[in-house]
Amino acid sequence: MEFCPKCGNLMVPVRKHEKTVLKCRACGYELEKTQVDYKISHHVGESKHVITSKVSEETGKSLRRSEEREMLQEYYEVFLETFSEEESGSEESS
Repeated sequence: MEFCPKCGNLMVPVRKHEKTVLKCRACGYELEKTQVDYKISHHVGESKHVITSKVSEETGKSLRRSEEREMLQEYYEVFLETFSEEESGSEESS
């Protein structure tokens, strides 16, 4: 841990042009350290966590889903037949 020689505040490692330099957040003073490796890590506090939802398939519902797929396939086929009949009927009347 190092402190700024100008203002005495804590200097933090920052990535700049493929290098890690120490920078004072208060006055902006930068110090390049070539022989020391710094690891930048971030910690997210509990109050900043984002709640997300996870959707997973329940067991026993695969049968219902396959039935739903079959019904949708039949509905789609009937729709296409009806649509093509209406299109051919409108072309004949023109």
